Amino acid sequence: MAKKQSKSKKKDIEYSDGKNHIAEEAQEARNLEQIIGRKQKSPFQQENFADFQQSIDSMQLSQLQELAVKAGVFPSGTKLTLKNKLIKAYKQSKQGLGNVVQITKPIVEPGSDKEKELLNIINR
Repeated sequence: MAKKQSKSKKKDIEYSDGKNHIAEEAQEARNLEQIIGRKQKSPFQQENFADFQQSIDSMQLSQLQELAVKAGVFPSGTKLTLKNKLIKAYKQSKQGLGNVVQITKPIVEPGSDKEKELLNIINR
């Protein structure tokens, strides 16, 4: 009597290490997009505030609601409240863009006692 040998396929070992690998991969992709410089498309489709305000003034309530959904604003309320919500969201999305801070003079004189004190505090 010959015994039948069954061929079993080796299964990949699965383990749980408590990490969410999908989230890590998504974060790596976001970081890569930032390095490359790929910018997300603005849901408002207007770079100038005056143009944006003019475009929402000419929209119907249903169009404002569609824009609100694209912009991540809850599309509730009257036409006037929805316009105000969209204007607020537009300003928040543009906040900090285009503002360049440039320091032309050092804050502390190089080689002074204050510089040494600051370096000691920083290097602690």
